Amino acid sequence: MAITRLLVAVFLLNACTLSVQAFSFGQDIDQDIHNAAQHYQVSEEMLRGLVKMEDGWYGKGSPTGALGVGQFTQKTWNWLAQTVRGQALGMQLITPSNRGTKSDPRHHHRTNTYATALLARWHLEQFALRGIKPTDVHLYLAHNIGLEGLHRAILGRANAEDIRNMRLNGMRHGMSVAQFLAYQGQRYRLHKHIANNRIHLNEQNYAWVTPKSAVKNQAIFWIDPQSTPLVWVDPK
Repeated sequence: MAITRLLVAVFLLNACTLSVQAFSFGQDIDQDIHNAAQHYQVSEEMLRGLVKMEDGWYGKGSPTGALGVGQFTQKTWNWLAQTVRGQALGMQLITPSNRGTKSDPRHHHRTNTYATALLARWHLEQFALRGIKPTDVHLYLAHNIGLEGLHRAILGRANAEDIRNMRLNGMRHGMSVAQFLAYQGQRYRLHKHIANNRIHLNEQNYAWVTPKSAVKNQAIFWIDPQSTPLVWVDPK
């Protein structure tokens, strides 16, 4: 009984410790996110969640060829770099000679972080013109699959190119467009929660359950806590 109490005490102590541990992208990127959010008047919490979800702040690349803190593709980066605000930010163009090298401008953490916030600001402005609700999830989805792709998906008009893009960005086999939007939205909310609320969860363990005809809510998916052992405490 004493051992059981000790184990429970240790478990609770560890849980409390985990709940107050600050998630950090590193001091420089944390500060860049804060400053960029203020500069472009976007939500810092949204931006932290987006950077966490994109998973590129430490140098990871994407199957789409995206790089950097905000995981920009060459097309999006070069388009933004040539806008007035992109030029004011000092964004450099990606060229055949620097693409994918150490000189690729997307590797510059500060510029990439500010560009991510700038793109979110532009998306908010475009949402107002298109009647898209300005939610954090919609901002992430616009960043993930493009503004026009998101707009068509919301309207139920996603085309073949949109579907291909969704498959490159996490769409599972058997998902409809609506299910993909719900799935990505839930994943983003979890990453945002981790990046801002200092709770460390195993966000990698998602198991997509293919909807069956007997299931009425076709947008349901299961998040499976595969790596968390459950301990039963038997009250005496």
